[in-house]
Amino acid sequence: MNWLGGEADERVLSVTSFMPNVSVGLEWTITTDVETEESIAAREAYEAEYAETPIGVEIPEAPEPRYEERVIRGSIQSESLADAHVVTIPELWTEGDGGIVEDSSLIWFSVEQYDELVNTRKTHVSLGLFDESLSTLENVSDDAQGYLDAINAFIAPLTGGGDETEPTDEEEVLEEEKDLTQIEASGDFGQYTLMVDDVRTTVQTIEAKNSFASYTILANRDNPLILEIKLTPLAEGSLKGLSPTNLAEGFSGYEVTQIHKTSVE
Repeated sequence: MNWLGGEADERVLSVTSFMPNVSVGLEWTITTDVETEESIAAREAYEAEYAETPIGVEIPEAPEPRYEERVIRGSIQSESLADAHVVTIPELWTEGDGGIVEDSSLIWFSVEQYDELVNTRKTHVSLGLFDESLSTLENVSDDAQGYLDAINAFIAPLTGGGDETEPTDEEEVLEEEKDLTQIEASGDFGQYTLMVDDVRTTVQTIEAKNSFASYTILANRDNPLILEIKLTPLAEGSLKGLSPTNLAEGFSGYEVTQIHKTSVE
């Protein structure tokens, strides 16, 4: 979803297996509208016919696009809920059988990450996107570091930032600039409201963030589900062509809005 107001597809997840702090299996569906093959063909034919129309020649109106409802299905598993430091966001899940994702906790924090956040307010997490690409460099380039600095000032109010204190040791500052997978939690627990079995419910959360994303994590060691992720444009590697007027268009992520608990016989 685009959390700043764009269109969002609703993804329905079914937990097919769950061992706290060990493994999870999911099945998911997305019901969406896709353009029909006939509509695509008509549009392409129209564009080809009138692509090089001379000035003064009347061009008829383009055909109206036609859509049909399509259900996309998939499944995915993780056996890394104990110690993974990679989160694989739903946008990257493939249609069909996604198998077991290695070294990823999907949309949960591993118990290792959770314990680190609770006890030290810091842990490491990679989205497997641009954050991981940058973190493999020995030194962050001047362009990338300059962008990090600029975007942080813009996104702080959007992602709930602004409570950090400035380190006094210059070497510590330089080291943290290189540590791009590190996230830091707020000093207090947060709250998040969603529907649980059709009842509006507020749960306790841990809020954490870095330059690439902000995370809202269910404050439950046995089920540290990531209820919301807000990705900044930097997560996709968008270093150019952004300004305060169009930066918001690059934000994306997801939010959990409803949970239905069912018993398993």
